[in-house]
Amino acid sequence: MAQAPAYSQAQAVQQLKNIAVVPNPYVGAASWEPATTSVGRGERRIFFIHLPQQCTIRIYTISGRLVQTMMHSSTLDNGQESWNLVTRDGLDLAYGVYVFHVDAGPLAPGSTGSRSLSNLAMQESDS
Repeated sequence: MAQAPAYSQAQAVQQLKNIAVVPNPYVGAASWEPATTSVGRGERRIFFIHLPQQCTIRIYTISGRLVQTMMHSSTLDNGQESWNLVTRDGLDLAYGVYVFHVDAGPLAPGSTGSRSLSNLAMQESDS
């Protein structure tokens, strides 16, 4: 009979360190973004990668103001979530440096939760 893999809290916490945002920095217009025939530069988008199956992503300004909250739910480990760079107020995200916080909740019985904290940068295109 096959045995299920053992759960390792240390491994789960270590995997939180792999969470990243791409591209980082985000440059005003990226060549990999889908082309559009409409007027303007088209859709802006970044991806949070290596996410746990269930987590909450919060993006803050450097001064601590909440910019956006996203809930990630997936059936896959090592998942991703995209963000269209629109704030919770419906505004396009301004250029600057932001902090993102990923809360994966408790990863083991009795733990208070597991979190990852990092930054992302938005910069204007050179062209």
